Amino acid sequence: MPDQVDEIKAKTDIVSIVGEYLELKKAGRNFRALCPFHSEKTPSFMVSSELQIYKCFGCSKSGDVISFLEEYEGMDFPEALKFLADRVGIKLDPFKGSSKGEKEKIFQINELASYFYTYLLLKHTIGKTAFDYLVKQRKLKPETIRKFKIGYSPNRSFALKSFLLDKKGYQLSDIEKTGIIYVKDGRAFDRFRGRIIFPLFDHRGNIAGFAGRILPGEDRDLAKYINTPETLTYRKGKMLYGLNMTKSDIKKEGYVVLVEGELDMISSWQVGITNCVAIKGSSLTYEQAKLIGHYTEKLVLALDADLAGDNAVRRGIEIAEKEGFEIKVARLSKFKDPDEAARENPEMLKRAIKEAVNIWDFILENIFSRYKGEGGGVKARISKEVVPVLYSIKDKIVQAHYLKVVSDRLSVSLDAVSEQVLSYKPSQTSVPGKVSFSPTPKKERRELLEERILSLAFRHKSKVLQKSIFLDLFSTSLAKRIFVKFRMFIRENEFDPSLFASFLPGELVEGFSDMILKEEEDLKGKGFFEKELELLINELKITDIKEKLEKVGKKIQEFEKQGKSGELVERQKEFARLARELREFEGEEFKGIILSTKRK
Repeated sequence: MPDQVDEIKAKTDIVSIVGEYLELKKAGRNFRALCPFHSEKTPSFMVSSELQIYKCFGCSKSGDVISFLEEYEGMDFPEALKFLADRVGIKLDPFKGSSKGEKEKIFQINELASYFYTYLLLKHTIGKTAFDYLVKQRKLKPETIRKFKIGYSPNRSFALKSFLLDKKGYQLSDIEKTGIIYVKDGRAFDRFRGRIIFPLFDHRGNIAGFAGRILPGEDRDLAKYINTPETLTYRKGKMLYGLNMTKSDIKKEGYVVLVEGELDMISSWQVGITNCVAIKGSSLTYEQAKLIGHYTEKLVLALDADLAGDNAVRRGIEIAEKEGFEIKVARLSKFKDPDEAARENPEMLKRAIKEAVNIWDFILENIFSRYKGEGGGVKARISKEVVPVLYSIKDKIVQAHYLKVVSDRLSVSLDAVSEQVLSYKPSQTSVPGKVSFSPTPKKERRELLEERILSLAFRHKSKVLQKSIFLDLFSTSLAKRIFVKFRMFIRENEFDPSLFASFLPGELVEGFSDMILKEEEDLKGKGFFEKELELLINELKITDIKEKLEKVGKKIQEFEKQGKSGELVERQKEFARLARELREFEGEEFKGIILSTKRK
């Protein structure tokens, strides 16, 4: 397996893979993008084709193509390896310990279960009632049903178990791990029996779980919808229904339409709203927001028009705001949800999405619409709801606008509304915030200069490091060790960043990678490299002299206190000589450079 990992990585170009997810731009020898792992406005995420690695100089996330897929796509190692192996045409050997990874086995069983359910709905008489309901009442086209692999589970406890266990030969323990059956009193039951089945795909197209809906007129004591319980492959709050089909359209349109349930999403998609997903619940989660952020920064909420829908907007808004989304809300008019709107008046639904209003306008209008009258009691109840909303608006200009709106609507002074918002104390319970980073350690100026010299040489003209001037130039640990290794390597090899990285001991690879990935602008123009290098060397010598002056100055103070006149005179002469050297360096053409002392 280790040999296969190396073979797969050797045949994979990290720039090509990362470029499918991020907008990469050439930056010298490397590529640059906005980091997908933290919020930033200036790109600090670098990808090296030579080293086949990435690193963000803002949040310090780094790794190879496999770790990128693990971080970005949420894949585990076997999934990422299989994904890459399939792309480059390599058949993977079985992983040690089992013939299939646990997740892979669940996906396979779910795929077979989906085939079973779909067959019964489309080709068996037992599914006719469910099929007629979907086509006649929910107005789904047969091709839509096939596209979403909708199925039907008969109201028979052991039908699925017999298919998977007896016909396909899976172990009962493996089937139970999928959540589609449960064992009671030693017997296995189909969890979704008697229900219309919606396979729940992850954004890569794997069937992670299922949702089941009872038919109208069935036992009213049963929940209308049930889902697969949490498994290795399915976690409700991390998935977006339909994303596997609509992610390219979301990128193309530049925004996503969020709806609540499966039928909301399917009906909307069927009438041409192909950039929509369902959050499968009444509130957007933090994990869902992060996933949406891979494809767009704009979202339109088209949730149910009842109270649950309004609450969903209120609960999800803070999460979306924290993630930096531009948020609008589609007003569904007389329709209770997007499914009904798509069936009854699809053009109205499309228009509502195109004319979606700003989230703050929607929330405030929703609050005011629920209260009638103009008395003090009514205004007090409105105030109780609008003040937290106004407080949560982070943009002060936008907040000022809505303070004025509320002031006018309530016919009270702007100062009164402003004071109420300023005195508001929010609850400490809140949604998860953005990822925070520990303060990164500072580097001394000498360390920065030495590493920048090496970075400049490695990226533009490594042969310059063979000159004798550099032999005694480096004194900080990382720079000196990498320089010594470079001199050893270059005796028998032409410099190649990838080969040199493999030559280095493990503890030096990250430091060297940082030098190669430095996000400085390219050096353009004839002689610019030489001038920049001379400037850096000059600055390093100035730093060296200043350090020596500081040490000699301390010795002079000691000898003065101790009355050692002979040693004092010698140190004063040395101090004067160093001071002259410093004046000579600082008087030259290059006046020095400013370096950040923070690690990016």
